[in-house]
Amino acid sequence: MIFPRFKLYPGPIDVDVFGWELEGDREDGTPVRDCHEVFHPTDFDADVEAAMDWAEQVIGTRQDWRHVRERGFDRWEAGTR
Repeated sequence: MIFPRFKLYPGPIDVDVFGWELEGDREDGTPVRDCHEVFHPTDFDADVEAAMDWAEQVIGTRQDWRHVRERGFDRWEAGTR
């Protein structure tokens, strides 16, 4: 079974703070965990694009992101392991 190496989630990152959470592992096994406040509060599409750009900067490489909706929740996945 193929699993995504990185997951990017929108949602609350602190009390009353909406943003993005990134989690995953680089190919060498180094864990990646970070979060960032929302980038564009009034434009969700622009916010998604900015979040993907931010995540790629944290990861250190460009990624091919895929949108996944599960049980009514959105996330973006990239890379495989």
